[in-house]
Amino acid sequence: MKTLFTFIALLWGSITVASAQDFYLPVSSTSKTAIASLHKAADLFANVHFKEGRAELDKALAEDPNFFMAHVYAMQFATRATRPGIADKTLALDQTNLNEAEKIMRELIVKWKADTTSKASETMKALVAAYPKTPQALEWASLYSFYTDKNVDDALDYAQKLAKLSPKFAPNYNTMGYLYMEKKDMEKAKAALEKYIALAPKEANAYDSMAEYYMNNKEYAKSAEYYDKAVAMGMTDSKERADKARSMIK
Repeated sequence: MKTLFTFIALLWGSITVASAQDFYLPVSSTSKTAIASLHKAADLFANVHFKEGRAELDKALAEDPNFFMAHVYAMQFATRATRPGIADKTLALDQTNLNEAEKIMRELIVKWKADTTSKASETMKALVAAYPKTPQALEWASLYSFYTDKNVDDALDYAQKLAKLSPKFAPNYNTMGYLYMEKKDMEKAKAALEKYIALAPKEANAYDSMAEYYMNNKEYAKSAEYYDKAVAMGMTDSKERADKARSMIK
């Protein structure tokens, strides 16, 4: 299953090699509780635990109603109908204490309000330039490039840089797997998804993604096998895909 996104794919994953402060972009909220909930939400969203992620996001906003980055997340995961209202609310927040990362993200929302087809490339370049050693900046740049701008080459370039900077950040290999599939490089796609499983063996999404790889590679028995693993680990949506894979076995 592709990572995360409805509006775009931001992402935000488990922190296995760095502290939260080192992994994530800085935020202006002073509530440690709210920040911890946002980081939990990020981890959950990255591995496709949407319901649980939204619950943690709600906790962050309840703890700090003016938490700018939490509002950004809320907008990204809103429905198409509710997203403009959430964007307006986000832009109405006090800008006085916003840090550089938040100002950059605010500029993107302003662009989107003016033109919903706006590309994110220049904003992401600015974000990475401002935070070149912060893994989340590269993660966001990769996901925006892939899902918003449909620029596979830029997305892969950012993802490869992220893999060097934070080699144990598992969800990035999921993104890389899909990017390589887009480029029809199935050998590298498989290697990336195997890395995702190795780093996150308890995540159902890792097996669902590998199942999709096998489906695209027309290895239907293997696809069904991995979809079944995802189902057994709690990803009920994989059942229909497993049945489809089985139906294609000759």
